[in-house]
Amino acid sequence: MAGTYYQVFLCHRGPDTKRTIVNALHEKLISKGISSFVDYEIEEATEIAPHILEVMKSSLFFIIVLSPNFARSTWCLNEVEEIMKLKKSGGSSHTPRNVLPVFYNVTPSDVRYQNKEWDLSEVKRSNEKQIDSWSGVLRELSLIKGIEYNTNSMFQEDACKRIVSWVESNLNDLISCEKESKWRKQIEELEQMLTSEAFKSKDAFFIGVHGTNTREFSDHVVKQFSSRFDAWSVLSDEADPIKKLYSDLIGNPDEQSDKLIFSDYAPLRLQNKRCLLVLDNHAGTGIEHLRPLLKVVKQNFKNQSLMVFTSRFRHTLRKVEVDKVIRLPSSEDNGGLLFICHGADIHQSFINHLEEIFCMRGLDVHLLSENEVLRDSKCLENARVILAIISNSLSINDFQRLIRNTSKVIYISYVRHSTNESSSDIRFDFEVRFEEPTRHYDKVRFKLMVEKVMETLNQADEKIMGGPDFPVGLVKRRKEIEKMLTESKSLQCFGRFGLVGMGGIGKTTTAKSIYNKMHKKFEASFFCLNIREHAGYDRGLEDLQAKILQNTALNVNKDKRAYDIEHRPQKIEINDVEHGKSILSSELKGINALIVLDDVDHESHIDALYRPLYTLGAKSVVVITTRNRDSLKREQLTEIYEMQELDKENSERLFHWHAFLKPDAPAHLKRVSQDVIAACKGLPLSLEVIGSSLYGCESESDISLWEENLRHLQENENIFGVLRISYHHLEGNEKEAFLDICCFLIGKHEDIVCIFLEGCYRTGQKILDVLKSRSLVSTDAEGLIRVHDQIRDMGRHIVREGKKDRVWEEETANDVLEDGGRLSTLRGLSMNIGMCFPENEVAMCPELRILVVSNGNMSGTDSHRHNSSRRGYLQKVRCRNLRWLTWQNASFEHLPPGLCSEKLRVLDLRGSNIREVPAALPNLQSLCLRWCKNLKVLSKPIGTLMPSLRGLDLYGCSQLEGLDSSLGKLTDLRILDLSMCRVPSEIADGRFLLSSLENIEKKKELFRNFMNHCYYIIVTFQEYQLYHVLYS
Repeated sequence: MAGTYYQVFLCHRGPDTKRTIVNALHEKLISKGISSFVDYEIEEATEIAPHILEVMKSSLFFIIVLSPNFARSTWCLNEVEEIMKLKKSGGSSHTPRNVLPVFYNVTPSDVRYQNKEWDLSEVKRSNEKQIDSWSGVLRELSLIKGIEYNTNSMFQEDACKRIVSWVESNLNDLISCEKESKWRKQIEELEQMLTSEAFKSKDAFFIGVHGTNTREFSDHVVKQFSSRFDAWSVLSDEADPIKKLYSDLIGNPDEQSDKLIFSDYAPLRLQNKRCLLVLDNHAGTGIEHLRPLLKVVKQNFKNQSLMVFTSRFRHTLRKVEVDKVIRLPSSEDNGGLLFICHGADIHQSFINHLEEIFCMRGLDVHLLSENEVLRDSKCLENARVILAIISNSLSINDFQRLIRNTSKVIYISYVRHSTNESSSDIRFDFEVRFEEPTRHYDKVRFKLMVEKVMETLNQADEKIMGGPDFPVGLVKRRKEIEKMLTESKSLQCFGRFGLVGMGGIGKTTTAKSIYNKMHKKFEASFFCLNIREHAGYDRGLEDLQAKILQNTALNVNKDKRAYDIEHRPQKIEINDVEHGKSILSSELKGINALIVLDDVDHESHIDALYRPLYTLGAKSVVVITTRNRDSLKREQLTEIYEMQELDKENSERLFHWHAFLKPDAPAHLKRVSQDVIAACKGLPLSLEVIGSSLYGCESESDISLWEENLRHLQENENIFGVLRISYHHLEGNEKEAFLDICCFLIGKHEDIVCIFLEGCYRTGQKILDVLKSRSLVSTDAEGLIRVHDQIRDMGRHIVREGKKDRVWEEETANDVLEDGGRLSTLRGLSMNIGMCFPENEVAMCPELRILVVSNGNMSGTDSHRHNSSRRGYLQKVRCRNLRWLTWQNASFEHLPPGLCSEKLRVLDLRGSNIREVPAALPNLQSLCLRWCKNLKVLSKPIGTLMPSLRGLDLYGCSQLEGLDSSLGKLTDLRILDLSMCRVPSEIADGRFLLSSLENIEKKKELFRNFMNHCYYIIVTFQEYQLYHVLYS
């Protein structure tokens, strides 16, 4: 059986009817091209078989033949019970599940009142609860208008005609309903194609379908059209698609037959059938592995067979040489995606906030008041999800009377509301009531609601870019930019757009919203974030070039080779910027992509990342955000959008949300808050940071603090001065931690940063929470620390004009090292291997907490050669208070003793020549030895020497020959990465336990991830052996 899709399910009592009316009806339906399911092998069982249950769930209509002995079968009664449940629940996309009772030599009253043979108390192996349930569904079934068929007064042929007529009528209604669905146009195209002369003139016709939701569409095609063909098959990601094709269309060879003979006659049998093949290439992978299958299909499909090939990308269809191309609609094609319905008593700022937050997520949002819905009952017809706000003026029952379409409804309770109102829809209780002084907006619960809406809309996409908690003014900006993009669509080359404005004005947030809205319309997409920051790193532009390739060209065609970024020390595909430019232009040729280049600041950024994109497909769009308009002068962009400051109303909204978590200021703070807002001059970043710094200061005694902040604002014209006000509100350790992050820790994982902060300031997460609450730092979806570039520059400015105890720039680092006088006061240092400490003396760095050593502009090979020529490099350094050491691609085989601080918390030596783990580091919590290919044995007892270890990364240590048995002593170990390691069976005798993993399910998940790329490993858990975990 190729699938379990049936249009009609025939429920019957086998001994009564299977050789009479049921068999005749089944044959009649088949002759009409209507697929029906009959189980001729029904056994006297109490439970419905799982495969029968699956068929029932996938069927469109149910015909229940109620014969005199029907109620004697618990199987039949259970089937009726399940059918009536399915009728109430509806089908996929809210398709009605219609039921037709056929009263075969019984009357509706017999069924309704359980007279005569229908006395349920006589049913064997039944209990009172079952009898009550069966009695209810039979009574309900008897009230449905059906067909009374008495064999003494009606011919069987007439009964079959009436039943088939009912099925055909319902199918016609269903087709009409489907034509109003999201695939109405595509189904009509397929219908027209099947009756066209072009289709009839060919042995086989090939239709290509591209877009999102191809798998769901494939299922729909089978349901709609499979009954018109002799056999059908759906293929998707099969290991042996040809074998599966033959199995579905002509069956498997007999086990006794000669397989070679079968391989000869299988194509011949295929040629005698009219076949439907749906080939779902939903992942968008290349088609090279499908070539043999396509050859079989093209050679052997005859008799007006049909192949439907689906893919995310249109360009893939060209390689298949299809006869007709159909595009599936995306969510962006539906103008009515999310509707927010509300009463008159909802605060306008709350409604606007809902609109802005979903606009940030890329949705089209429509606001409708109760009166607008009453005036136009059809205004909600296009809605996929309705967000209904319950308030004093509108209850759930009121909404249910208003909303009569089949959209999904999510309720938000704006005030405390009656709990006796019932609804199967999702509900979130906020009880906002902004007028109450103690009532605040619940950010956490609000985010849960947003995620539930996105999930309901099937918009929970990993490519969705996150944004601020309180986007303001975004709707207006996005509409203006969308209009600009739409008006340029007639151009023959791809669209090139610039978003220009000062730092902190909202360029990146606006670009993210545009990206979230548009990215699914393209074959590939990528948001290249923070270019100015990344370009300053070693090989930063090359890494950005590789990221663009990985997220565009290599996603479109995954058969091509991969470009390595993360493991660059071992495998550099992009040699330099010029090489990267050449690869970008060749690999992206003809691809219709959306690419956002964020925070472009220099001619070199344009040259390396933008100019190579000229080969993109004509439907592509490239968006550049920059604060430097001059950098775009020579690029002949299609349009440039000038970002303006927020107006007074939006400035107030943004500030109030951050300062009070409410739309309005308390009465006693209204005047001073207005003055603070005016002093921020409409700059979103200033409004957010200053507002966050004043959050919680709402009492009358805090007015003096507000006035003090106002004076500072009025005295500082530049952005650094404004942002510095928030910095001054921090405590001592919070300030130091903020400066550490600004200088060294942006882009690092939050967990690792917490480890470092705990080592320096005794608390990590608490400090980060404070900095987040002040809007000074944030974390992205991957858990990486992010800081707005203006705030980062402000922090670094504080260091430069203050103690100068952190050095992150190469030029400054070189001066400091040559002088040597400042080494004793340094808290953080980033340097490259081209520098060195003063010769012939021990370099004491007693205050150094962070040391980052990089290669400069050297490749991995050059850096090793350079390192080898300077054997004394950093051997004389003494850093007794070091907490963080990153030294990638180091040439040493042993970590210099002066860097082995007992206080070290984070050690990253990826890509190095190290041959053994460092000496005792009792406080080390994160150890990264990724791609250390000279590391053969963990010779030292890590569990004893590093008892605090939480993370051990051995990814790519291909020469590793054994694991230390003392690992079982690491009670805090949370992450162990052994991917790409070759660990032989000899370590089976050195089994270790990971008792720190909280439960066996987490162990299973963790080691499934580890084992995806492992060559060989044997590990034993305390409760479970590994092979049980992996294969049970």
